[in-house]
Amino acid sequence: MLPDKAPSDQWRTFLHRCLANRVDVDEFKEFTRLMLKDFPVKGEELLDLLLEARATSNIAWDPLLPVYVDCLFRTELVKSSAALTSLLKNSSVRGNAAPKRKTSTLMTDIKVIQDVMMAASTGVLPKTTAEAVELFAVTVEWIEAVVSWHHEDLDISQQESGLMNNPDAMSVFESVGILLAALFGTTKGLDALSSSYIDRAHQGLKVRLGQAISSYLPLCVDISLPLRHRLDTLQKEFNLYGQQPSKQVDPSSLDGMNVNSLQFEASIMDGPVINTRAGLYVYLNSMLVGRPLVDDSILINFLTNRYEGHQEVLVAEMITAAFDVLSNGVNRNESGRTMFLFRSFLVNKLPSFFAAMSAASMVPIPMEMCITQALSRLDPNAFPSFSQMFSMQGSSILSDARQEFLFACASHRLIPESSIERLLGENPMQTLPVGGPYQKDDLVPQITTNLERADQLIGEIESMEGNAGAIVRAVTEVMYSLCNQKETVTLKSICNSLSRRPQTLDVILLFRTAKQVLQPLCALLDSWRWDEEQGENQLVYDEFGSILLLVLAFKYRYDLSASDIGISSSDSFLLKLFDRGSFSQNLSDLNEKQNKDVGAWIAALFIAEGINEETMSSCSPQEFYMLVATLFDQSLGAYLLEPFLLPALVIALTWLGNHIWESETDPTIPLKALYSLVKPSSISGEAQAIHKTVLNITARPLEEQLKDVRTRNQTRTDIKPILDALDPYLSFRRVGSSHCSELDNWAAQPVGGLPGSLRSTLHSLVLWSTNSGMAMQPQSYTHRQILAGIRILGSTRVLNALLDELKQQAEGGSVDLALDIVATIVCAPMAESFAVDQNICQPVDSTKESLPRCPTLTLRDALNLQHENIPKISEKDPLRAELIVRLWRRVSVLAAPPSQVANIDVSNIIQNMHLGGVDGQDRMDLEQPGGIGNGVDEDNPDNINDMLDKAAAAAAAGMEGGVNVGQDLGLDVGGTGMDTTGMDAIDDVLNAADMAVGNPEFLDLDMEGMF
Repeated sequence: MLPDKAPSDQWRTFLHRCLANRVDVDEFKEFTRLMLKDFPVKGEELLDLLLEARATSNIAWDPLLPVYVDCLFRTELVKSSAALTSLLKNSSVRGNAAPKRKTSTLMTDIKVIQDVMMAASTGVLPKTTAEAVELFAVTVEWIEAVVSWHHEDLDISQQESGLMNNPDAMSVFESVGILLAALFGTTKGLDALSSSYIDRAHQGLKVRLGQAISSYLPLCVDISLPLRHRLDTLQKEFNLYGQQPSKQVDPSSLDGMNVNSLQFEASIMDGPVINTRAGLYVYLNSMLVGRPLVDDSILINFLTNRYEGHQEVLVAEMITAAFDVLSNGVNRNESGRTMFLFRSFLVNKLPSFFAAMSAASMVPIPMEMCITQALSRLDPNAFPSFSQMFSMQGSSILSDARQEFLFACASHRLIPESSIERLLGENPMQTLPVGGPYQKDDLVPQITTNLERADQLIGEIESMEGNAGAIVRAVTEVMYSLCNQKETVTLKSICNSLSRRPQTLDVILLFRTAKQVLQPLCALLDSWRWDEEQGENQLVYDEFGSILLLVLAFKYRYDLSASDIGISSSDSFLLKLFDRGSFSQNLSDLNEKQNKDVGAWIAALFIAEGINEETMSSCSPQEFYMLVATLFDQSLGAYLLEPFLLPALVIALTWLGNHIWESETDPTIPLKALYSLVKPSSISGEAQAIHKTVLNITARPLEEQLKDVRTRNQTRTDIKPILDALDPYLSFRRVGSSHCSELDNWAAQPVGGLPGSLRSTLHSLVLWSTNSGMAMQPQSYTHRQILAGIRILGSTRVLNALLDELKQQAEGGSVDLALDIVATIVCAPMAESFAVDQNICQPVDSTKESLPRCPTLTLRDALNLQHENIPKISEKDPLRAELIVRLWRRVSVLAAPPSQVANIDVSNIIQNMHLGGVDGQDRMDLEQPGGIGNGVDEDNPDNINDMLDKAAAAAAAGMEGGVNVGQDLGLDVGGTGMDTTGMDAIDDVLNAADMAVGNPEFLDLDMEGMF
């Protein structure tokens, strides 16, 4: 019994003790009922007392508070509208409401609002028209308060601050908008809006509702375009523009079709979410089919959305999918270059990815158990014994990869070395690398002090020992430092080592994006200063050309756009070179300086004794490269085979190929010049490696042009020798394009051509997913087929083909499996949209660089268009409309932007690079300060609060599962300590309780279709 106090004081003491001792929600419910018998209090006052309890604590976010509020609502002690009213009265949004409060209330506000929104979206609320009106009224108050708060905190002259600089404030803003949209989608909400009752109950509420939406919509442009679109549509549907109607609204004036479409979408129930084996298999295929589209921020975001915090399942299925991709490559006889990339992803990328993930997790991940589960799903016939390996080449690749993967895991301390033999089921054929795993910090000084060591380490990037990630991170950090210091001699050596190893570039993109590698180099080339007093000019050309050649190698190997590379300035030398470098100019179009430079170079090549310092000193490298095509046009026979000028051959050969292809005159002389440049009679050893890189870059377009010329001139015999010389270099590009034989096979389907083959592939993947436990061999698949479909048919026709098969699967009872696979295909990364996807996860500073744009309509775009057309589709084909809504919801969940993720510190997994110019501006942070730590820092209150949050969030399970926090989880109810042995049991509960916190867009995209 509490000491004699006033009822409000009794309740304050009771609530404070419940929060301090982390009382389970079931116990809180029973205690509350007992308290109400002795100390009756109105529901609104009880809510105020509960929410005021935040003022006594410095904890920024206590997840137990919204659980208690939800408990009071579910036990019908308070109304949902009253909960929102009290929440606003005690919120930081109204800063003068509780002046003694030390911490923000926003995270609690978000969770309570989203709980009410969930109830509305699932049909629990509102039960009556009157309740709907009350909810509309308090939601309008919230919108008015949040918009007012934004404008009060906004510096109009700078257009800064306001909601946009506060993630929690943005989440509150978006949550109230989603709640409003959810209320529009309920039956009682529609009844309230279509009758005069809404204005009789609350005078002028409909006008206020329209005004609130009108003031809210402009801010959605910066925060949530999907939400803006939804509310804009609803505003038009119900004519809510904040103006007093001239007469009462007649219910019959509403557009019945549109109301019905809202009700149709709200009536669609989602089936169980099934994460199929084929789904992740397709996603990994899409990442590795051409240019490696591996961005840690995008990958961890997709996996977090897909597995919702179930890390053990995530790890096991990632390993299984990586082996499936490798096995599929063996079965399909993919090229050695492609198999190398698959193998490197498995051996080099995954262990380092899991190591960072494990280090950042508050809960230990049983890695050995995950690996055991993953290997048990693989076909044992794919891993022969040692004596069988020599007669089974494909299985030998898989067996070697399995050993390499396990040793890499042991090297990264994920499993003990003693477990390898048990996991293999045989004696391993190798040992751990001497010295264990490389650390980035160890390698940086080795590279900077010893160029030979740098070349040696770069050579090791292609090895399968699990150390590639550390080497790549160290090399790229050194490269950035050299760019910043303008130390171009060492940088030239590193660039030469990289540009002559095409497969090394593939591995680099497993750990770094192209932008992260190339933006510093491009900034250096663009800002290169040229004057006559800088020493020997030939060395400057040599260094400039080596750096440029690496940029060109990346660009042409992966068909990179300016956004992919990180070029945003329209004045960039490189942008001009890419756009106009291979086109010659008329001499009359050149300015006086350019004319003089062209004359000097022609004289040096043909008249004088050779290229001299005077020629180079008057012409900067940037000016020279912009004149190469013109120079070549004016002097067709000039051989630019000096090592320091060889990178210029990329531009020269591109121009020459275009000239031969476009010309109607006899191509004999240009063909002779081309042959001499492609296969020179003599070339120094120093220049040979650079020459090979030049041919790697130019061979494919030259081959296409020459074959076309040969078709027009079938009697010519001087084309074949050039084609033969180019043949070894034709496989350089990695852009996910299909072979002619593949296209012929897909287009030759008996029914439906390419769309029919896409349906057949989806059907096979669903069938495999149905029996993946028994059919361990992966279904044959290449993502090139999807890309070919998009590039030939367009995304709309590809999506329609997938929807046709999805409808067929729905009629056959396998719709949930098929939905996961189609959703993954829609979410799969694509080179054309990759820069946009990266910007969603790590937005660029729009004041310094332009926002990336996608040059093509993606499958996700096509799905959004279909979703907008649901009213018409639902009239003609209700089943198809239902599947579109369900697919759209699932894709929205998988593609939801990053949020605060329980148990995984994403900032530690993603080693962000902030890239910009040189000279110390926008320096790149390759590692987070302090690195990744294990365990809990007892001196860090944030970590202690994290542990407290976990325990409190687990209390939410009591509402459904009856978890007793004090007993089942081993918590010291007195608040003196915590037994962490129960933390594994909390993991799933924690994710369920905190999934929506700080992530309103997740709920927006997930439930928008229900409105």
